[in-house]
Amino acid sequence: MKRKLTVTALVVPLLIAALLLIPLLGAAVVGEHRYERHHPAYTGHLRARLLGDEEWLAQADREELAVGGESGVINVLVLGRDRAAGLTDVMMLVSLDANNQALRVLQLPRDTYADYTSASYKKLNAAYAKLGGRGLVEFLNHHMGIPVDRYVCIDLSVFGEVVDSIGGVKVNVPADMDYDDPAQSLHIHLKAGEQVLNGEQAQMFVRFRSGYALADVGRMDAQKLFLSSLASQLKSSMTASRAIDLACSCFGKVKTDLTLRECVSCVKSLMSVELSSMHMATLPGASAEPRGGGAWYYILNRAATEQLLTDTFGQHVAFDPDGVFTNAKKSGYEAIYRAPAERYLPRTHNAEEMLNGSLEIQRIS
Repeated sequence: MKRKLTVTALVVPLLIAALLLIPLLGAAVVGEHRYERHHPAYTGHLRARLLGDEEWLAQADREELAVGGESGVINVLVLGRDRAAGLTDVMMLVSLDANNQALRVLQLPRDTYADYTSASYKKLNAAYAKLGGRGLVEFLNHHMGIPVDRYVCIDLSVFGEVVDSIGGVKVNVPADMDYDDPAQSLHIHLKAGEQVLNGEQAQMFVRFRSGYALADVGRMDAQKLFLSSLASQLKSSMTASRAIDLACSCFGKVKTDLTLRECVSCVKSLMSVELSSMHMATLPGASAEPRGGGAWYYILNRAATEQLLTDTFGQHVAFDPDGVFTNAKKSGYEAIYRAPAERYLPRTHNAEEMLNGSLEIQRIS
């Protein structure tokens, strides 16, 4: 005798399946993007993983995807956001040249003055919250005169998860780091010396600034050291296939307008870049002391910044045509902004040099 197919017999398995699949599929929704709609490659990859389609995954890993079209160059704005404050305290322009197997990283100081809002707070680290990812890209394209193609915004907590997933990162901590800010629930305590930092400790390392003579500039130098150590470890211990798996697992946890295929293509190209071909520099300028109170700002030097951007992107850059990176009413800002380039031209370091001790971070004596 055949069993009757009851409503309960159908509904219960469907509910169980929904409860299992919804959290997984939910990873495809990030911010204003719905990846199952805008990024079909991500959906295909997720579906293949759920169904165990090894053939599809193997084919995706074998595909060679062109980075940046014929030029082979793609420029990505990378942002590290503090979830509590919503500010992007890590800001980098990353230029990957797949054809020449080279990488250039330009750090944008978080305190950079930029007139992107009518509000009194004009530090660049709040521009993402005000303009959004694409809005900030368009702002930089126009006012810096550089061709930024895509953006990636990652919470620092997710950054910590990535570090843990690769077993930590070996870093030579230049000095004891001790800082407590109960208001932000920020507690940094690291001892000097070479050690393997886990995800939580890595966040401490890249956020610490209070003990450096040049404050945030010192922190950015420490971030250069960390990036060099991270790149060295990834190149020595990670296969391209594992790197792609890591990129795919992180893809649903970041806000970006990169497609998954573009992300995979970039990862493949990055694995071919030697440490000596990874160059890093900070946009040149200086801090301007406020008169009568108010916020400190980092003022870019126009001539030196224009020269650095031109050298980095291989084409003449007309930096700041509208004067948004200074305030003409403030003489202190103008003195830095309009000074000769020679005073501010930064030294560009490559990752190999930094791992060999070429970058010395000035501490408060």
